[in-house]
Amino acid sequence: MTGGGRFAAAIVVAVTTLAAANAQAPPAPEAAPATPLANQRTPLPGVFTGGAPKSPDGMPAVATLGVRTFLDLRSDAELSPEVRTAVEAAGMVYERLPVAGEGELDLATARKLHALLHDPGKQPVAVVCASGNRSGALLAVEDFWLHGRTAEEALGFGRSAGLTRLEPSVRLLLGLPPLPPPAPTASTAPTPQR
Repeated sequence: MTGGGRFAAAIVVAVTTLAAANAQAPPAPEAAPATPLANQRTPLPGVFTGGAPKSPDGMPAVATLGVRTFLDLRSDAELSPEVRTAVEAAGMVYERLPVAGEGELDLATARKLHALLHDPGKQPVAVVCASGNRSGALLAVEDFWLHGRTAEEALGFGRSAGLTRLEPSVRLLLGLPPLPPPAPTASTAPTPQR
């Protein structure tokens, strides 16, 4: 075989090998579908939790979930004036139950949430805040105080609904001990004195 023939044969082998490898390669993973709510969860049938869309333009996407009632837990300082209009223009009912922080995680607020969640005319409902943290916190205390679940069950339910940074406060409200401080890592452990 001449030099040109060997080169052509090498190209044929390389192309054949590459084609075989591509035929056997797994398909590229598909990107997770975008969700209308940040950190979106579905802790109960007909109940969505998460962070509200950053812009009122995102409200039609929330409505595509089948949401009938948009329950906004954000404080007045977090809202733009056009939120209510955008929610209603998307065909949803706008409800407010401001929870600025742990101070509003009380029995009265839990009862208001409970009444809304158990009104069949309001379902499905989106319980939103900025990230889903307050949504999960309020659902946890509502679950504990008004459904009689154990503190551990209610805390787990709250986590499944988005509870994160408010967990220390929720633990106290549920009568659970505080979490132990994190164990020191090798880089933060004190150096023994000699």
